[in-house]
Amino acid sequence: MDASTTPPPPGKNSPEQKEKKKIGRTHHFFLRGLAISLPPILTLVIVIWVAGIVNDYIITPTTTTVRYCIAYFTDDSQPRDNFVQLESLPPLEYCRKDYLVSRADAAELEAIDDQTLGRIPRRQLTDKAWVPFGDRAVPYTDYREVAKRIRPSDMPTTAMGLYMELATTRWFKSLFNLSAVAVALTIVALYFLGRFVTARIGAWMVYKFEQGVLARLPVVSNVYSSVKQVTDFFFSERTVDYSRVVAVEYPRRGIWSLGFVTGDSMLEMTVTAGEPLVAILIPTSPMPVTGYTMSVPKSEIVDLNITVDQAFQFCLSCGVLVPPQQRVTDELLREELGKRLLGDRKLAGFKVQIAPPEPTTQTTTLASEHSESEETTDASEPNSTDSSEQPPEK
Repeated sequence: MDASTTPPPPGKNSPEQKEKKKIGRTHHFFLRGLAISLPPILTLVIVIWVAGIVNDYIITPTTTTVRYCIAYFTDDSQPRDNFVQLESLPPLEYCRKDYLVSRADAAELEAIDDQTLGRIPRRQLTDKAWVPFGDRAVPYTDYREVAKRIRPSDMPTTAMGLYMELATTRWFKSLFNLSAVAVALTIVALYFLGRFVTARIGAWMVYKFEQGVLARLPVVSNVYSSVKQVTDFFFSERTVDYSRVVAVEYPRRGIWSLGFVTGDSMLEMTVTAGEPLVAILIPTSPMPVTGYTMSVPKSEIVDLNITVDQAFQFCLSCGVLVPPQQRVTDELLREELGKRLLGDRKLAGFKVQIAPPEPTTQTTTLASEHSESEETTDASEPNSTDSSEQPPEK
């Protein structure tokens, strides 16, 4: 193939290069827009997810319990066998003719003729009407109050369910107000429960219940003990001290890892090592809440001048977000080297000029040996000349 027929390489202003630059700018703008919009979106998603968990597992059960307790004490239902149904009675709102009256009221109403029965005031009839719910019957006034607020498809099928709905509408006006009151009551109840179990009698009762009942159940005992250890760890007053951020050589010599000091190590490990040990959590990236717990000698850890938040940011970003005071610059490098040369790590503002390395001892020794060999050679040359000029002995 001739060189004249070879197509020339595309230049900087060729259409292909312009198209690539345009696509690159489009990708850049898209990624920048994604980087700006993702943090608030993910934050909102996480908040909604946490709120859903709290609502499903804390607020809803607490609200249901409060509604049930109120319904239990305000339940005015009676057995259905105490009532009868009369076909001659006029229909009522929300239930038509599907309602009952007591046996005494039924005998009184049956004595009235149909014309007089049709002229009975509606209020007088509603006070005597009862709506059946399974084997129970509830007053018509309570049924009507609930039926006004909810759809027929959502109407409860039991008397207890009706009074649970009635507790929401009659006493709290809305489910939100009931949930707020339920959460407040739960917080107050937990506070007094904590005060009770903190006392001696309360702690003794809890201990007897755990050892006498829960510990004897085959499956429940194992699950309960594991759950109790986790809850005691998270809700105990003893907090994990993450105030110290250190660096250790892990997983081998020459490789440094970030770590959080959580406390002193175990007694037997310390005795075996022959020096004090500290427990260190080595976090993993990009999830620093997980990691490895290990015991390291105090002499092999290096305290870092960074906060816990900065250490978490360093792990979350996989080493991208370096604290400002830990960035490797010429000025900070000279300052830190000066501190170590003087043996005072608390010295600030000292700067030292880094001089080039001096020749090693091995190089100096070789040079001296070379010079000595040259001098020996120079000294031996005249002797050899003199000996060559002397005549041979006879």
